[in-house]
Amino acid sequence: MFLAKFFPAHGITVFHPPALVVQFDDLLASQLLFVWDELMDPVLVREQLGRDVPFSPAALAGYTRRIERLEGEWVYSLVEQEGAVLAGFVLLGLSDAEFERLDEHEQAPIHCLRHPCRVQVGNLERVASVHLATGSYLGE
Repeated sequence: MFLAKFFPAHGITVFHPPALVVQFDDLLASQLLFVWDELMDPVLVREQLGRDVPFSPAALAGYTRRIERLEGEWVYSLVEQEGAVLAGFVLLGLSDAEFERLDEHEQAPIHCLRHPCRVQVGNLERVASVHLATGSYLGE
């Protein structure tokens, strides 16, 4: 279960575990990971990291989501598209080890690599990381 903390001056809502006190400075101080696929599921993130991670709705300009079925497996990728805005979340307060664990989940560097991007979180623009497809897949 998550609680919601709203920061009205910035139009930002952060969803967080009840035991964690969230402050606005957490949005400024922490490294952010923009997620747009199955990592938008807090249960999957908990399974991967062993804890609930606070998150906030965010948007990434210039990209759209592509989901296709290849060899019986769902493959998610981002495609650059002028004028597009992709809705997702930013995960807050990740450690370097947790970033690496999520890299493994995204099968980096074979499927995806982490790249910096600019995301909109409420009326705040922040630099975050995002996993982008490399074009290489297992078995190639």
